[in-house]
Order: sequence, then structure tokens, then C-alpha cells
Amino acid sequence: MKRLFILFLVALMGSVSVAQKGNPSRPSLHTVNFQAGHGEIFNVFIDGNLVNRLPQGRVMVCDVTDRTHEVVVVLKRPVAKAAVMQLLPNEPSIMVNVTYDEYSETLNLYTPSQNRPSSNPVADYAAKTASVSTPVSSRQEVPVPVVIKPVVSEADVAAMVLRMKNQTFDSDRLALGKVIVASSNLTAAQITRLAETIDYSSSQVEFLKYAYAYCIDKANYYTTVDILTFSNDKKSVLDYIATQK
Repeated sequence: MKRLFILFLVALMGSVSVAQKGNPSRPSLHTVNFQAGHGEIFNVFIDGNLVNRLPQGRVMVCDVTDRTHEVVVVLKRPVAKAAVMQLLPNEPSIMVNVTYDEYSETLNLYTPSQNRPSSNPVADYAAKTASVSTPVSSRQEVPVPVVIKPVVSEADVAAMVLRMKNQTFDSDRLALGKVIVASSNLTAAQITRLAETIDYSSSQVEFLKYAYAYCIDKANYYTTVDILTFSNDKKSVLDYIATQK
């Protein structure tokens, strides 16, 4: 009888172990709130997916998993502005402040734990490795990791070009191109390939001016004007480059 009881306990423990293996723990879910700093309205893309169809001044995203996500915020203005950050949720709720700087014409993303802009991954890395003084807080803030993205491969660029070509209207290609360059580390040659998918010269000029800030080899950016037909358009882009720091 005792032996049967022991065999029963062993079988019971085995069934519990199997049940636990069959029900793996679910990933942690977090909430990210995007809040306008000065009345800006914007759209939010997470991992390439549009979160809010209409531009808003506050966007709340629930059930964000605790893996690294690519976040792109596109400001609704006469000239669209975009900012990108790599976000790894590690707190139940994270606030991202969206602020447009009129003087420098840049869009910045701030989190309380960073207390600094997150619009440029390369600049973020420099700021992260430098000595930064932050205000004393009543509790220890957990920093939101910023991940530096590698240079985009040729295969990925080919996919980007195809996606832009598949857009029905030239205005849609221009808008998509801006989101792509704002969220990728592209070279001048790669940006040129994207610009070639745009039909109208005025839109190409606008795109090349916009993309300059995100190019990782600005010393070669002057070569992008070779795709432009009119000399006035080439001069417009080159003059713009000359005014940028």
C-alpha cells in the first residue's frame, strides 16, 4: 500500500511539471504614453505599424512587450518632421515627451529617465557615453536603453525602394521616404536610390533636403543631386547643404 502511494505521488508531480512546461510565462506588458510638449500633434509608428490614424497631442499605447521596439514619431506640420528612438520598456509605464524646437527645426523625444533628446540614435550614443548631469530624483530612475542601429544592408534598401515604388501617388512616396530615412542609418548612395523612386523634381528636392540630416556620410551627400534634371534644383539642394552645420 505504501509503495502504491509513493507511485501515485511521483505520477502527480510529473503531471504538474508537464502542465507547467505547457503553459510558459507570458511576456511582460507595459504602457507607453506619448505627450506633446507644446501642443504638437503627431502620429506614432511602432515597429512600422501606425498606432493612431489621426494626429493627436497625446497617444497611449498599451500592451507593449518588453523587447526592443523601433518607435518613429511623425509631426503634423506644413513640412513633416520625424524622430526615431529604440525603446526597450522596462517599467510598467513610460512617458515619452514629444517636443518641436522652432529654432533648430528639429523634433525631439524625451523620457523622464533620460532627460535628454532621443531623435538621433547616433547623437543618443554620444550623449549616453558622455558625462551628463541630471536632477536629483526621489527615486532611482531606470534608464531606457538606446540601441544603435547598424548601416542598412543592400537587401534592405532594395526592399525599401520596392515599397516606395508600390505607392500609388508621388506624395505618398515622399511621405514614406521621410519615415524611412528618419528611422534608418542610410548612406548618400542609398538615399539617392530612394529619391529616384519619386517622380516630381520638386518632391525630389524636398526629399533630399529632408534626408540630409539623417545621412551617415554627409561628406558624400553632394553626389545625390546627380539625379536631378534641372540645374536650379541642384543648386537649391547644394545651397541648402552649405547652410547646414
